[in-house]
Amino acid sequence: MAKRITSTDIARLAGVSRSTVSRALNPDTCWRISPGKCEEIRGLCRKYGIMPSRAARKNRLKQTRRIALVLGAMERDLSSAGAGAMIRRMCDIFQGSGYILELIRADYRPGRLASHIRRILESSLADVYIVGGLMLNGQSLELLHRIAPRLILTLNEEMSRDPYPDHHWLSYFQYDTGAASAEAFDAIPREHRKKILFFGRDARPSKIKIEKIRRLISRHGGFPGMLQTCLFGSETKFSDGEAWRQAASAVRRHIGELAEYTAFWGGGWSAHVLYDELLALGKVPGRDFTMVTDCVRGQFLPPLEPGINFICCDMDQAAETLCEYALRLIDAPHPGRVVQKAVFHPARYELLNL
Repeated sequence: MAKRITSTDIARLAGVSRSTVSRALNPDTCWRISPGKCEEIRGLCRKYGIMPSRAARKNRLKQTRRIALVLGAMERDLSSAGAGAMIRRMCDIFQGSGYILELIRADYRPGRLASHIRRILESSLADVYIVGGLMLNGQSLELLHRIAPRLILTLNEEMSRDPYPDHHWLSYFQYDTGAASAEAFDAIPREHRKKILFFGRDARPSKIKIEKIRRLISRHGGFPGMLQTCLFGSETKFSDGEAWRQAASAVRRHIGELAEYTAFWGGGWSAHVLYDELLALGKVPGRDFTMVTDCVRGQFLPPLEPGINFICCDMDQAAETLCEYALRLIDAPHPGRVVQKAVFHPARYELLNL
């Protein structure tokens, strides 16, 4: 009679301990093992008919069927055209897969985030947590780690690729506008590159974009003085309406100086406000000036202005990519990274009715 293969035998064949075999078969702990070794152990178990333990199967049945999206500025995010569209699309995708998207409001001001995260910890209300990378610190990360290894940080491009290198169990979702920005710079006619102006809020994202433009200028044989800046406002995050009003006020104050430039690289609403003012002065896009800005696209968002070159992040595609990754983490919670690349949409001057 053939000897019955046990988890001890699997451990010996894989060169690991018996507890490692148990962790590999448990979706809540398999993230602690490298993906290659985990798959090797599972392959041996499938080959010899080893099933997960009753405790592991029981843990698997404890799923809440909920995905948590932690928001630090809920009112602004829900009213924002881009973030609001993405959240609505995520709701549709998760509901279609039998899950519910839970919106959690967290106060991420110093001294308050940890207490809010502790309440999330006590509730254990989700299978996966999606959190903005700028919201967290070491203490809150450790608290979330105790809830589940299924934590996805969403990173703005200005954040480093690995902002928390000591937390190897984190997964990341990040935007990448590098290639699209290079295409946008190439779309600026040489005669317009002599006087380039960046116009936007006096905030960290603007400063990151300015450095990126300077690198593009240098790559094309230019010099730093080709780029000038006009910054307004502050780091404070505003609603779309307030951002528009602040940009309009700044344009009115500086329009005489701004109109002297031939190429503009703006941030969001700032570029649209400036574009409208330039048209009011009789300037013709493509002939008198070139405008580049970033934007978001999606089924709930308005069409693009044909006289502007856009670096676009597709919110529908971003939502689909993020949701697919979150659902994959439920069954196989191995840390990883997914990148959403922006797309360049050149101006379509032929559609202008000037």
